[in-house]
Amino acid sequence: MPRYGYGYVDELRVRRKRRKIRVAFLVVFSFAFSASFLAYALFFSGWFTIKEVQVNGNKEIREEEIKSIVDGYLNKTYLLGYIKPFSNILFSSSETLERSLSEKFKVIDRVDVNKNFFKKYLSVELDEKEAAGVWCKEDSGKCFFFDGNGVLFKAAPKFSGEAFLAIEDGRGRDFNLADAFDDRELFEKVNLTRNILDELKVVGYSGFFLPPGSFEFWVKTKEGWNIYLDKASDIPTQLVALKKFLDEKLPASRRQTIEYVDLKINNRIYYK
Repeated sequence: MPRYGYGYVDELRVRRKRRKIRVAFLVVFSFAFSASFLAYALFFSGWFTIKEVQVNGNKEIREEEIKSIVDGYLNKTYLLGYIKPFSNILFSSSETLERSLSEKFKVIDRVDVNKNFFKKYLSVELDEKEAAGVWCKEDSGKCFFFDGNGVLFKAAPKFSGEAFLAIEDGRGRDFNLADAFDDRELFEKVNLTRNILDELKVVGYSGFFLPPGSFEFWVKTKEGWNIYLDKASDIPTQLVALKKFLDEKLPASRRQTIEYVDLKINNRIYYK
């Protein structure tokens, strides 16, 4: 059986060590090359850069305003301004853009941001809120449009008449853009009253008033007198009874001097 000298064994170890070093170098080089190529492909090549932003469904909001918010997000820079990760269609977040647009523009009711990976563009699809009425703080000139859920979404001029549900708030409470009506039940009763008045053609009205310190609301008629109701009132029954009462016992010729008709107590009608 042949025997090997120490010189041969040492040389074998050196060869193995060199082989390991070469393999390690190739692994590190391959990893570094792959990482560099990946970084180049993602952030510098332009292969995945968003080319266009399309906006659809906007009416009041200008397209330039929407694109300004989107561009501000896409052009955020990192690493001394060399990298814009969100301009890459793979890394841009539709959810982040939807949230930013909704927070910026209160008039937006729904917004969807979709990514087209093949053509590399963003599509912003939105619906704007429809005004259900106007809410004003008494004697302040502070008015906002509100939507069907009672959320204030845009400054408004003061309105009267039947085109909008015009509510004047005399309770001394402050409110601002994006606030919601503070008393949901009261809001729903006011809205119900308006709908029934429109349907039954009971009397023309100019708006609704919320007096201080109570759960009442008043209908301000175009004839100059008020209808008193509150949250506990059986609105449909009371308004049907009011129509019959006005038609039979208090025609228009006799209403010029009255101050109010009180319907707060169910199955009762009082007037002065």
